Amino acid sequence: MFSAKWRFYFVIILVLGAVWTISPIFVSHNKAPYWLQKVIPSKGLKLGLDLQGGTHLVLGVDVDKVVLEQTDRNVSRLDTLFKDKEIPFESVSRVGDTSRLSVKLKSAADEAKVREFVTKYTNMAFSASGNNEVVFDLKDEEKSYVRKNAVSQTIEAIRNRIDEFGVNETSIQAQGSDRVVVQLPGVKDVTRAKSIIGRTAKLEFKLVVQDANFGRERVYEVVNKAKEAGIVYDDKISYIDYVDKLNAFAANKLPKDTMILFEKKVDPTNNKKFLEPYLLQKSSPVTGDDLKDAYVGYNNEFGEPYVSFQMNTNGARFMEKTTGENIGKQLAIVLDKNVYSAPVIQAKISDSGQITLGSGRAISELQQEAEDIALVLRAGALPAQLTFEEERVVGPSLGNDSIEQGKLSFILGALVVLVFMVIYYRKSGLIADTAVMMNVLLLVSVMMLFGATLTLPGIAGIVLTVGMSVDANVIINERIRDELRSGNDGKAAIEIGYDKALWTVLDANITTAIAGIVLLQYGSGPVKGFAVTLLIGLITSVFTGVYITRWVFEYLLEKDLLKKISI
Repeated sequence: MFSAKWRFYFVIILVLGAVWTISPIFVSHNKAPYWLQKVIPSKGLKLGLDLQGGTHLVLGVDVDKVVLEQTDRNVSRLDTLFKDKEIPFESVSRVGDTSRLSVKLKSAADEAKVREFVTKYTNMAFSASGNNEVVFDLKDEEKSYVRKNAVSQTIEAIRNRIDEFGVNETSIQAQGSDRVVVQLPGVKDVTRAKSIIGRTAKLEFKLVVQDANFGRERVYEVVNKAKEAGIVYDDKISYIDYVDKLNAFAANKLPKDTMILFEKKVDPTNNKKFLEPYLLQKSSPVTGDDLKDAYVGYNNEFGEPYVSFQMNTNGARFMEKTTGENIGKQLAIVLDKNVYSAPVIQAKISDSGQITLGSGRAISELQQEAEDIALVLRAGALPAQLTFEEERVVGPSLGNDSIEQGKLSFILGALVVLVFMVIYYRKSGLIADTAVMMNVLLLVSVMMLFGATLTLPGIAGIVLTVGMSVDANVIINERIRDELRSGNDGKAAIEIGYDKALWTVLDANITTAIAGIVLLQYGSGPVKGFAVTLLIGLITSVFTGVYITRWVFEYLLEKDLLKKISI
C-alpha cells in the first residue's frame, strides 16, 4: 500500500517519537532548563515498590464485626417498622455476640405475623421460638455477602484515602477472605500513612441525654465503678477498645438506648490530658454517610484550624429535623467514638457545620490533624476496623541495588545476544539487532505512555522480550536463507521468507501471550508487573521483528544499498 521509502520514513518518525517519550529517563523534567521543560514530557518512568522503596502492609479486616453491625441495623429497622405497622412486641435485640436477633412478644398469637414480617422485610431467616420469643439469624448467603462486601469497601476506601494522600502507583489487593495487602512506593512517613489508612472515620451526630434522674454525677459514678473493675484507659488499651469495654460493663447501669463516650481534653493548669464523659443516645440521626464535602477552615481570631463540613440533600433534611426538634439541647459531634465537641443547638441547622479540635497544642499539630480528618471524611469511612498484621519497609538502597543488578543483567544478556546475531547472520544479523534495540525502545515508551509501572520482575520481562524478539528474527532469517538456497533472488527470498515465517512467529507469541494474560488476570504485585511487561513486549517484538526488519530490507534493496543479502 505504501512504498518502501514511506514505510522507512514511518520507522524514523516512530523512533523519534519513542525517544521523545522516554527522554525524562535521561533528563529530569524538574531539573531541565526552562526551554527544555516545554519540549520533553513531564512524567518519567514509574517505578514499583521493589525499585524505589516504600512500605508493604498487610491489614486484617474485622469482617465478623461487620456481620454483627448488620444485625444491629436490622434490630433498629425492625423496632421502627413494628411501631409503624402497629405490631405488638416487647423488645427487639441482638442475641449476645452473634448474628441472631430476638423479638420478644406480648402474645404468642403474634408469632406467625412477626415471622412473616421479619422474613419479608429483612435478610434474616427464622431460627427458633418459645416462651413468647422468636429468634432469627442472618442467612448464610447474606453473611458471605456482607463479609466479601466489607473487604471490597475497605479496598475502595483505602484507595480513595491514598489518592487524597497523594501516593502514586499503589497496589491494593484482597488476600484471602479477611485481609488486604497495601503497597505504598516511595512513602517515607509510614506512621502518618498508617494513621490515615487505618482510621475508621465514622462520623456521627448524637444527642446528649439530659435525664433529671441520671445526671453527670451518675455518669462519673459509672466510669469510676468501671475503673474499680479494672477497665482503665491507659497505654495498654486503645481508646475504642476502652469505650467498648466500658459500655459493655455499664449496659445495665445506664438508661435504655444510651452510651458513654468521651471528649479528650487538656487541663490548662497542669497540661495533663483527661477524658470528659458524655451520656449520649445510641442512635445517630445523621452520620458521615450524609456528608458531601469536608475541608479545613481557620478561626479568624487566633488562626486555629478546624474541620468544616457540608451535608448532602438527605443529610441536610435529617440535620434540619433533628436540630429543629432539639433547640436548647447539646448535639455531640462524634468521630471514631471520640466526642470532638458538643455545642448547644441555638437554632435550626441545615447543611453545614464545624468540628473544632480544641486548644493547648501547636498550630502545626492542629493543622495536621485537621487535614487528616478532612481527608478521611472526604474519602469515606471504613466499613470495618483494621488491624496492621504485617509491615515491611523496603529501603531505597535495596531498590537502587535491584535497579543496578537489573541493568547489569539486561546489558550483559542483550550484549551476548546482539553479538551472536551479528557473528552468525552478518548484515542480516545487524538489521535484526537494530530491530531488537527498537523493540526495547518501543516497549519502554509504551509503558511510559500508558502509565505502566516498572518492577524488578518487569525488568526480567524486558530481558525475556529481547529473547523472544531474537527468536522471531532467527525464524525469519532461517526462512530467508532457505529461499536463497532454493535459487530465489534477494527480493523474492525476503518476500517468501517473511510470509512463511509469519504464522510460526505469531503462533509462538500467541501461546506466550495467553500465559501472560492469565498471569495478569490472576497474579498480584510482582507477578502482575512481569505480565504487563511481557504482554507489551510481545506486541512490540512481533511488530519490530516481522514488519520493521522487512521494511528495512525492502528499503535497502530498493535503494541498491544492499547489493546482496548477507545471511
